[in-house]
Amino acid sequence: MKRFFAVLLMCSPAFADPADDMVARGQEALKVMDVPLAMTAFDAALGEDPKHAQASYERGRILLKMGETAKAISDFTIAVIGEPGFGLAYARRGEAHMVLKNPDAAFKDFEAAVAASPSVAEVFIVRATYRFQIGNLAGAKADIGAALKVADDVQRPALEKMLARMK
Repeated sequence: MKRFFAVLLMCSPAFADPADDMVARGQEALKVMDVPLAMTAFDAALGEDPKHAQASYERGRILLKMGETAKAISDFTIAVIGEPGFGLAYARRGEAHMVLKNPDAAFKDFEAAVAASPSVAEVFIVRATYRFQIGNLAGAKADIGAALKVADDVQRPALEKMLARMK
């Protein structure tokens, strides 16, 4: 049995998904701020698998920052269709809707983000940002409080400061 697992481990690269490999390359490119290389990698991943949730999400993030909001919404939609529990994809699509001045659609997505990923602090932070922007201070405070409950050690100090400033 041990021999079987050793052979399986040695052969595992043969089972690697090319789209996943391209997404990893794109994410590495983003770490060094090489956006053109990242975009090329995400495009290639989507060429391999047009419904790849992470590739769609990552490309959507870039498109949103580039001002290609409608294209970003399309990519975020592909991401949530491919992975319905991908809360950050809903949150980013909500941000895109806010850019397009469609708060009803945005907040529908923010609610879906929280429902899909209640243990991801960032979905609460995104919703808090836009609640604050529209003047809903109580909602923003509640979201920062909810984010604090699930935040990691890196996020926690910044969230505590934010909440203290909101009081």
